[in-house]
Amino acid sequence: MKEVTYEKKGIYLNFVSDLRKQIAAVRERNDLLNLLATSMLRLNEFTSVSIHSVDHHTNTYFPFFFNQKTSGRNLSEFKALSNARAPLDDIIVRDAILADKSFVVSLNDIVKSESIPFWLQVNYDYGLREVLVTPLKIKNGMVGICYFWSKKAGSFGDRFINVIDHLSTELAYAVSNTIIHEMLDPRGWINELLLTFSHDLSEVRTRDGLNRVIERDLRNFFHFDEFLITAIVPENSNECIFLTSLTSHPDLLDWIRSNLARESVWGKAKDTSNPVIINIEDFEFNCVPPCLDPADADKGGEIMLKILSEGNEPNFGLILLSYRQNVFDPADRQIIQCISRHLSTAISNILVNENLERKEKHNALLLSFSHDIAAVRNKDDLTMAIEKAVSQLSNISRFVIRGINEDEKTMSLFLFDHHVKRAIEELGHHFVLDAVYPIADGISDAVLAGNETIVYKLQDWIDSGNAPSYFHFWRSMNVEKCVATPLQTGTRKLGIFWVDSDEPDVKMINSMCAQISIAMSNIIANEQLVKYKQQLEIENEHLQEQIRSIYNFSDIIGTSTPMQRVYQLMSLVTHSNATVLILGETGTGKELIARGIHESSPRKNKLMVKVNCAALPVTLIESELFGYERGAFTGAFERRIGKFELAHNGTLFLDEIGELPLEVQVKLLRVIQEREFERLGGKVTIKVNVRIIAATNRNLFAEVAAGRFRSDLYYRLNVFPILMPPLRERREDIPYLAHFFLKRYNRNHLCKVTGISAGAMNELKAYNWPGNVRELEHMIERSVLLSNSKTLTKICLSDVNEQNYIGQTNEVTNLAGVEKQHITDVLRRCGGKISGKGGAAELLKLPASTLNSKMRKLGITKNSI
Repeated sequence: MKEVTYEKKGIYLNFVSDLRKQIAAVRERNDLLNLLATSMLRLNEFTSVSIHSVDHHTNTYFPFFFNQKTSGRNLSEFKALSNARAPLDDIIVRDAILADKSFVVSLNDIVKSESIPFWLQVNYDYGLREVLVTPLKIKNGMVGICYFWSKKAGSFGDRFINVIDHLSTELAYAVSNTIIHEMLDPRGWINELLLTFSHDLSEVRTRDGLNRVIERDLRNFFHFDEFLITAIVPENSNECIFLTSLTSHPDLLDWIRSNLARESVWGKAKDTSNPVIINIEDFEFNCVPPCLDPADADKGGEIMLKILSEGNEPNFGLILLSYRQNVFDPADRQIIQCISRHLSTAISNILVNENLERKEKHNALLLSFSHDIAAVRNKDDLTMAIEKAVSQLSNISRFVIRGINEDEKTMSLFLFDHHVKRAIEELGHHFVLDAVYPIADGISDAVLAGNETIVYKLQDWIDSGNAPSYFHFWRSMNVEKCVATPLQTGTRKLGIFWVDSDEPDVKMINSMCAQISIAMSNIIANEQLVKYKQQLEIENEHLQEQIRSIYNFSDIIGTSTPMQRVYQLMSLVTHSNATVLILGETGTGKELIARGIHESSPRKNKLMVKVNCAALPVTLIESELFGYERGAFTGAFERRIGKFELAHNGTLFLDEIGELPLEVQVKLLRVIQEREFERLGGKVTIKVNVRIIAATNRNLFAEVAAGRFRSDLYYRLNVFPILMPPLRERREDIPYLAHFFLKRYNRNHLCKVTGISAGAMNELKAYNWPGNVRELEHMIERSVLLSNSKTLTKICLSDVNEQNYIGQTNEVTNLAGVEKQHITDVLRRCGGKISGKGGAAELLKLPASTLNSKMRKLGITKNSI
């Protein structure tokens, strides 16, 4: 640090002498500050200067002035220091009181102390690192302390320190004279303090901020010990505490409130616009006010009270309390009169801010609550969502929801929070869990009918004898007041939301109930869906049992050699995922074989979805197979899942695959190859795991040759072909099939047919069966319905003309061929018997010899039969 030196001692002495004269002439704080901040810089560089004044009456010190030219003056911390008071035993101050000369302190050492004063910490945070401390004394009496601050260590030289020590007495007198001058002419400094107070109040946004301003600024005007600001209700003048310094003295607070109410002090204050000053001795009380030393009880105390009005309506009251008498004087009344409007405005601003913050908090809470409600799927989810929201509201303790039962005449517990659950367990009131209460109890019906929140005082209803039983349950949990809000969606009543709240926020509860109603409605709907689902699962199981009884693999009838070959092929392909192509005439049981393969495969617990390609219009086949998105075409009002997607992880049975149009065959080929597709109108590729089983009664190889079926699709489907034999090639299975169908339709139609005669069975064996097993099934059913005896002796076979019509082709057959076919069919019906009763000769009405002659001529032998 560069120290200014003077070569001539005379010049230095003249400088000090002039400075003393200038200091002696100072009468205002700003003049003294400007003098030190400018003149002393000629001797030594420093960052700022400040002076603390000492008050021996209160054993405190407080700022006399700060260097206004430092940028630190604009910091909020420095503003907070402007009127702060601190005890004299603070570090540095304690040493200054004992010292006779200036001394230098390093802030790096001071900040390590646990009891560092706030103003030292602020200066250190601002960047100051060293301070020159000069005690200001008059005849050993401490007036104040002068500080020169620097951002560098070792800033202050001996010459500068000596000058400050020589001027310390003059500085002490200057501080003392300034204080005396301000006391003799208070208007200036009072106006400055009022301006500061008004400015600080304008920046207040919270109650804590107002408390700091009152504690800091208002004590510059008055010597009070405690303060209260109360909100006054105009109707009955009852007051509630808005802000007070008595938070640590609840007994004294209660004493003041009760005595003020008893003495009707508010009424006196309303009659005058001036503050009211009251001696505590004027009160008639039975005990000394709490916190007042009994030894000083005879000294009494004072209360200054002023109603703070905003506009024409008194809203708040200011109370200043002193434990001593004669503290407040008429001048104080004038100052209170000046600041009351500013205080009232600050309080109004705080209330507006609190209201905005409350609304923002509530909006944020409702937004979060709505997000939680959107994820609710059951009662537990809803309970957790409500508990989370309630935990952020101090005015709600416990809650219960009672829902309206299906009879719409009674109500039961729907859900409740963990507090109620614990109370039920501790009190042993488990009966309320299953209790059913009537809606018409005078309370529930009133809540549901009024569509608004109602607050009930439980004890009043219990004392009246009209309380429902659940009020006693609430009362057993020490609940004083209940709030009931109806839950409804549209015009549908769902239940009642009950909460335990002493000061209910009705608007907030209503907003929450709107969300709760939606969630509750969804939960009830979900429970109904679960109920219906369970019912459908039972019905589905029953249906599956019926299906298994009809389409069971073990019910595939037949022991013939062709069927044994089919069984062998089925056993080989059952446990693989290979595509199966089932070929055969109409009615041979292709679907039964397909279902048997599925039921014996690892996919048996999944769906087997059947698509009859011949039964669907060409325009609907594609949408039926692959599904479609909403708006994919006219009439597509919602998304629909196709058969491929429905059969995921299961089996898709494509019956009558030979009827599929060529344009759909292309897309089907891609799905079979890639196992993926897109819905009609969709852009998302859907992957599926589906086993394909196809069936057809056409000759696909001939269809490929004719160009009606794609060869690539044919080879993709023809991975594992199974050829179903026609019934005429497995005639030894006809008796088993006939008895199987006889039992089924005898049971279904409540008939008593128990058997089939030998003649009727011979007729079945001799018949050509162009409709195969399906024709046999229907023929047995018709015969059972037409039978009048316990044994079928007559089978209602199709007549010859019908058979010829069914079996005719475009080819022209000669007369001999027709005759040969007819004789062969009759012989088959008769089991090869020619002569005798029931023989072919009798049916043909020919002599047996003539029939034998024709058979030899036409080449009919037993092998051909």
